[in-house]
Amino acid sequence: MLTPRRVSLPAALALLAALTACESDAHQDSLGVQSRLHADILPTNSVAHAYHPRGGDAPDSPIAYTAPASPSFADRPLDENLRASIELADYVHGLDRTGLMTRLARSGPFTVFAIPNEALETYAGATPPAQLFAASRLPAMTRLLGYTIVRGRWTEARLRKAIARGRMGAIALPTASGDLLTIQTERGTGQLLLANARGATNRLWVRDLAQSNGVLYLTQSVLPPG
Repeated sequence: MLTPRRVSLPAALALLAALTACESDAHQDSLGVQSRLHADILPTNSVAHAYHPRGGDAPDSPIAYTAPASPSFADRPLDENLRASIELADYVHGLDRTGLMTRLARSGPFTVFAIPNEALETYAGATPPAQLFAASRLPAMTRLLGYTIVRGRWTEARLRKAIARGRMGAIALPTASGDLLTIQTERGTGQLLLANARGATNRLWVRDLAQSNGVLYLTQSVLPPG
């Protein structure tokens, strides 16, 4: 049988102070947040494209500069998973500059058709990345990025079901920019396509990633509102 050990008051206070010092200011989920282990791994193609061989003693192999895994957790909100993605760094910067990221931290739900780095940089053309979201361009870029955000939890299954119900083989969803985003199925392949008012289309690259406050897709290119 163990005998209780008496601890002096000064010793007890010292122990309490030590334990308090170990506390962290980091965000902690409440007990009401359900934890899940499911995660999808987002692509990191931008890192491979950015690799340039060097001479000298530096390792001359893209394997030596591999990108870390970029998971998208189903139990985390859109803003957290977007920020964790290397492939969406330019898109995230744009969401921050335009103020749209704060919306994606809310309960939503939202469906996001995110634009990868290479697609956004190709769209920018000769414009340096640092100037893409300059103050003079913010209104246009706010509309462009707002066009990638739709209210509601639009999984691929729900999109296909809604399209099948329609007579035109497509549905039009209101976006954060105020413009309608058309989603349709491609003849022959049955793949989902995004389309604007002028009929320009955009293909999906990564589809149907569950988020705690919505759904995440990655597109192959940039689709202007009109």
